[in-house]
Amino acid sequence: MITSSNTSNNKSIEVDMLVDEEIWGHRIYNEQTPWLCFLEFLGVLYAINKDPHQQTFVEVEPNTLSYLPQYRLYLRNILFNNPRLVAVMKETTNEEGRWQRWFSYMQDSGAGLSAQADFRYLQQRFEKFSDFVKVIDFLRGTAIEGDSNKRWSSKFVFPYGPACFYEDVSVSTRGSVTNDRRFFARTGEILYLMLCRSNRGPELLLQFENILFKENKWNKIVRALQPDATKEPTPSKAREGAYLPGGTRQRYQDLADDWLHIFRCSMPGYDALPHIVTIMGLHMLLYILERASETIRHSDRVTFVLEIIGPEKNSVHQLATASYQENNRLSQQAVEAYIDQKISTPSWQDAIMNNDIEAIRQLLDTDFSLKNAEKSDLDQDAEKIIKEFKNRALNRHQKHLEKVHGVWGGVIGLSSRRNSRYTRYTPKDILLKTLVLCTVTGRMEFQEFLHQLYTKYGFIIGQKQALQYFDAKKAEQDDFTMNAKRLEDRLASLGLLKRLSDACAYVENPFAQELQ
Repeated sequence: MITSSNTSNNKSIEVDMLVDEEIWGHRIYNEQTPWLCFLEFLGVLYAINKDPHQQTFVEVEPNTLSYLPQYRLYLRNILFNNPRLVAVMKETTNEEGRWQRWFSYMQDSGAGLSAQADFRYLQQRFEKFSDFVKVIDFLRGTAIEGDSNKRWSSKFVFPYGPACFYEDVSVSTRGSVTNDRRFFARTGEILYLMLCRSNRGPELLLQFENILFKENKWNKIVRALQPDATKEPTPSKAREGAYLPGGTRQRYQDLADDWLHIFRCSMPGYDALPHIVTIMGLHMLLYILERASETIRHSDRVTFVLEIIGPEKNSVHQLATASYQENNRLSQQAVEAYIDQKISTPSWQDAIMNNDIEAIRQLLDTDFSLKNAEKSDLDQDAEKIIKEFKNRALNRHQKHLEKVHGVWGGVIGLSSRRNSRYTRYTPKDILLKTLVLCTVTGRMEFQEFLHQLYTKYGFIIGQKQALQYFDAKKAEQDDFTMNAKRLEDRLASLGLLKRLSDACAYVENPFAQELQ
């Protein structure tokens, strides 16, 4: 467990070195998908909101987040560790017999629960065993990433309300329960810290209270599967250690504003959640790329050439591929730049010039919190130690954070390999719908919509946004004109655009309040 001298005001961080964390925070992880990030965030938000000693969406001091999540092991055993349910229905026709057979089975197989765990409260809450089975089938069918092959303790019910919020855990064969940072890697904690710094906290809290924190029929159903709170196992200590580099950023405010745009649309709250997750994923990718660009000290803003798929490949296709590849390299370049900037300081240069191995080991500890350098380093020269450290830092980065751009881009519908050997930026319908909800408050002229997408997110779709490529003779204007025309047709097919004439088209948000 390491406490970095660089990360002021943060609690202990359990890593073997601090490089990625100092650039982007602790931590953004490829196996934590956007939906899992959102679920972790909800657990943090609800835990803070119900704690009378804390203020929601308020950082009294930077990076001092502390919260107590839930396990909800009864619920998880019932939904995801219960393979004999169908067999019980087939083996026994008598209602009482079904209940007793199932109770007996769960008494032996309820993982993570004490030997005194008792599921008999369920018989009092469901008139028939078959009703109980139908509820389980429904909740399994609506589970987040329910078709995944994750272990049962890493599966999650749809967030209908507070009874659905719990953290990712690992349950040993002996029944001990520990929090696991594979699928809840802390990205949801980083998201919470971002929104704390957005200056939109009170408005966001009101929306979450109205949609997810109030009692509703679906939450009641999930709560009916769980015993009284006093019987639930709970974590023994609060979760701490989240870290986000200090200060506020416009990106945090833009994320919060987009969420508020979606929440204020006149659609059922649960229907809004996929759009909330999608736009959060986009802003998180923008954050990663922007922080990388700042670390490299690039002056150009981060942009994305978006190809709207057509019958033929043209210069837009090539530029969308090149744009993806260029952005995909940014995070690795940032790691290299961050290390080089540290090593360029006088203390490092003196140690390298004098081949002072002990001084270098101390600097690795001070600047990167590297506690477990190999003893063989003492027999090496300074240049070799630094080279090996860089390789180690890059290998660590490539295993996880570097993959987030590709994984998250695919999940939110930003990038794809469809009809191509290489991944490129080509938006799917879910992303296009989300962009309309976040950008259009009523209706907006199509060219203005393209301009807003460029201004807010760096999306290059039409010819007015692609001028740099014409000047460099990398693209034909007609290719981007047709690209924009294909987007116009896509939006029209989705019911999000109306043409008043050949020269006038408007993008419409069908859920905007002012259209109701």
